[in-house]
Amino acid sequence: MLEQLKQTATNRQQLITTWADSNPYMGYDPTEKEIQTFYRSKPWLAVRQQVLNRDNYIDQFELIENDRIIPGNTVHHIIPLRERWDLRDDIRNLEVISKSNHNREHPERNGGSVVRTEYETKRRNARLVHAVKIKTNDELI
Repeated sequence: MLEQLKQTATNRQQLITTWADSNPYMGYDPTEKEIQTFYRSKPWLAVRQQVLNRDNYIDQFELIENDRIIPGNTVHHIIPLRERWDLRDDIRNLEVISKSNHNREHPERNGGSVVRTEYETKRRNARLVHAVKIKTNDELI
């Protein structure tokens, strides 16, 4: 059972990351007030409860990283809310983790997992490039 739960959580993280990479978002940068308003909204509270029920209140981070089942009651955005506002209430981008692991997941909170750090570095570097893909027109050559 542990392996099945772990595989489900791992697949969820891989699917949303792959999806986000292939569906770029030329983003909206929400204000702190908009973020706080969102976290108090009825749609967020409803999707939050769905995620808690789906993950059986089990910390998905601890499950994947340490093969342990511990309780969790924080609903965490796999791809950060500030980075992908369009995924703020997308159930595919949400997972349950404990408060202590939530603090570790966020680099701004003294840490971050290896996966999260690699993801953040990749995203940061992608933003720095600002490259545009073009193709040559063979008719003009």
